[in-house]
Amino acid sequence: MIKLTDVYTGYSRDKPLLQNFNYQFDKKIYGILGASGCGKTTLLRTIAGLTKPLNGEITIDGDKVGKPYKNDVYMLHQNYTSFDWKTCLDNVLMAKQVKEKVTGADRLEALRMLERVRLPGHENRFPRQLSGGMRQRLALARTLFMKPRILLMDEPLSALDDGTRNEMQELIIKLHEETTNTIIMVTHSEKEAEKMCDEIIKF
Repeated sequence: MIKLTDVYTGYSRDKPLLQNFNYQFDKKIYGILGASGCGKTTLLRTIAGLTKPLNGEITIDGDKVGKPYKNDVYMLHQNYTSFDWKTCLDNVLMAKQVKEKVTGADRLEALRMLERVRLPGHENRFPRQLSGGMRQRLALARTLFMKPRILLMDEPLSALDDGTRNEMQELIIKLHEETTNTIIMVTHSEKEAEKMCDEIIKF
């Protein structure tokens, strides 16, 4: 469970973006809606441990938030990241390679994940050879492959056409059902939030 108690966060104590924010997140998909600049992304960064709260406390299963990977927290940014010197397959395996030795079973699972995000046959290509939407799906594959206990997503499907976006929404929902993880997702689409989320927070 993620618990936020009286959290103030932002870049200045004089003008915090969020004030006295209290909420509990646990094993559901949560949608965060609001105008640009209202603190949605900052909230995700604060939960991830990337931005220190100005005041208040954030705990995960009773422990204060630390480094993201220590708490099995993964964040998928709107400006999706890829490792251009690595193949698509190695991009998916990247986080696994940092933690432990990759097995043959891991490679097979990574190939299946590339298929699930509609990138079959691209395992030996490099991200620079992909379109923007394909690179966003690659970043999604890398994150979902790790099956994180807590997944924070900042506009994760923004670069996709409607058909592909719908497929990726269904994939995220399915993987959530398989893992019962906690997903907190920022989106500008109320329709997307209503389709995917168990609870919606409006700023």
